[in-house]
Amino acid sequence: MLRTGKTNRIALTVGNSLAGWFSSQLAEGVYAVLASQGYDLLSYRLANADQRRDFFSSMPVKRNADAVIISSFDISETERRTLEQLGMPVIGVNTIGLTEQQDMISIGVDEIKAMRQTVHQLAGLGHRNIAFICKQQASNGFIWEADQRIEGFRLGMAAEGLNLPDGYIIAVQDNEFAGAEALSSLLALSPRPTAVCCISDENAIPLIHALHSYGFRVPEDISVIGFDDWPMAQALNISTVRHDPRSYGALAADAAIRLSRGEILTESCIVVPTTLMLRGTTGPAPRD
Repeated sequence: MLRTGKTNRIALTVGNSLAGWFSSQLAEGVYAVLASQGYDLLSYRLANADQRRDFFSSMPVKRNADAVIISSFDISETERRTLEQLGMPVIGVNTIGLTEQQDMISIGVDEIKAMRQTVHQLAGLGHRNIAFICKQQASNGFIWEADQRIEGFRLGMAAEGLNLPDGYIIAVQDNEFAGAEALSSLLALSPRPTAVCCISDENAIPLIHALHSYGFRVPEDISVIGFDDWPMAQALNISTVRHDPRSYGALAADAAIRLSRGEILTESCIVVPTTLMLRGTTGPAPRD
């Protein structure tokens, strides 16, 4: 390190649980590439404003990484300048459409396009009343990738000429009652939705369980589509949007290493594909 000025370490920051499906899969992809190149991985969870402030304020003192991968939230201009002054490359994962600075590489899915395609598919099946379920999320100064999925849903509804009444975007608590809470909110809507887009499989699975518990048929009475394609979603035959955070974790790690070595990358925004997986929880809109 004294000779080269390099630490051979890459920092990975996440704003949610390190043990969550997305973060763990992303970290696996990052680690696999770093380990093969003799680099170490430093993981940081920036779950609130204090942790975020401490991380960025301590970076000039520690100088303990050659590049930083920011996962699922957008950094502020002040934070970007801090990293820029250190000569530290920034790789954003799932920040597409939020950060377009020239010194930042952005890798991830086009959340807006994926949600618009999901709404288009449901509209093609005759659904006119479509709701959206997401988790309540304290912003803590973060701009989340979830904001893009919600925006994609709004744009998709508008593109299909569908009305989006107040209350059709439902935020539920992140706890064991999330499915029941989501169902209760859906049943209070008028007209009652015939389809629901969920911001993740984590929301879709408990909702489907609650629907079955109260005698609703899925998809005959109501269709449900998740997002992520967890292994559990595959096992339960749940329609969802598939993407692969492990693969773009690997892309992010490769970009981090190359940028830290002074290489110039030709692409500043790498969009990885998604696939709409139509399974047993999606069907035609029920007839009146």
